[in-house]
Amino acid sequence: MSRLEKVREASTTVIALAAALVVALGVIVWLALGQRSEGEDLDAARATAEQFTARDDAGKAALDAARAVLVQITTYSYRDGEHEFAWLDQIADPALRQRLAPNVDQLKKAIVDGQVTAKGQVLDAAARPVSADQVEVLAFVDQAISDGGPAQDLGDVKVEEQRVSMTMKRTGGRWLVERLELLSGTNASGLDPAAGASSAPSSSATP
Repeated sequence: MSRLEKVREASTTVIALAAALVVALGVIVWLALGQRSEGEDLDAARATAEQFTARDDAGKAALDAARAVLVQITTYSYRDGEHEFAWLDQIADPALRQRLAPNVDQLKKAIVDGQVTAKGQVLDAAARPVSADQVEVLAFVDQAISDGGPAQDLGDVKVEEQRVSMTMKRTGGRWLVERLELLSGTNASGLDPAAGASSAPSSSATP
């Protein structure tokens, strides 16, 4: 083999090795990018799943809290200690609390003077999570109202059907009421479902 042929052969070998190296490097880069992409996709999928789980958990917790506070709002009695409206502490929005607070004394007086008893029951409710800390709730509540003390034993009971829209907000680890709106019922478009006491059936002892 002549010197020229040997040089050409060596050159060809180097080129072949270089080409193989380039291909190998390309494969390694492709695999690395593919793994990175798969890893990013997996992380994104996990984050999305965790977000949905958090919202689902929030919806369930907020719905339970909403049901409980609606029962408290619509259940009271003229008897001592049974019309204190402690549920006002579960109002997260200061402005809403201030709007409700002035009506409390008047409502208490109406309950006592009319010897009103009310018992609320949440028939159905649904939640729509807005975020992990805010949930919209729509609830259907029946409130059985009677007045006149002993008259309630005679079946003098009025059932108020109420549809309530509310927003629950997680504050300090607790689900509190941020918005409360009565959509249907005697006091529809008002803020306080408990105000049904003002429209309870009249007794002969109450003017």
